[in-house]
Amino acid sequence: MEEAYAVRRTVQTSAEIQVEIDKLLGRGLVDDPQKVLSELARLGARLIIQREVEDEFDTWLGRARYERKPEAGPGKRNGFRPRHLQTGEGELRIEIPQVREAAIPFVSKLFPKWHCKRLLRTDPLKTLVIGGFVRQLILQAVNATMPAASRT
Repeated sequence: MEEAYAVRRTVQTSAEIQVEIDKLLGRGLVDDPQKVLSELARLGARLIIQREVEDEFDTWLGRARYERKPEAGPGKRNGFRPRHLQTGEGELRIEIPQVREAAIPFVSKLFPKWHCKRLLRTDPLKTLVIGGFVRQLILQAVNATMPAASRT
């Protein structure tokens, strides 16, 4: 019989995104190279932003995930709240960590509080620069994973 309660996620969102990227790279560029590279760019941008938010939260909280420190301040991880970012490669869903039993709520520098209900959009020039950077990173990753024989 299937359980009727929510299962608590114990894997970081960035790790789940990395698994998606690995699966995509494992398939290669055989189907539709443009579509695959676009999805890879989207996932790469999402991974970079998600890792930054998670690192920022760890620093703010004073400890890493599952780490116990007596000198760390009060506060416990309490799930995530989604934020959406519109980029040149499409909309990205970023999971912002939440905290409980803390004096003040966590507010990411990347997603200021006044953006809490709205879709955050990047500026067109920033989108081009970020998109170019992410595409270059992705092309390097693809070239590194493909065997030398298939590059000829």
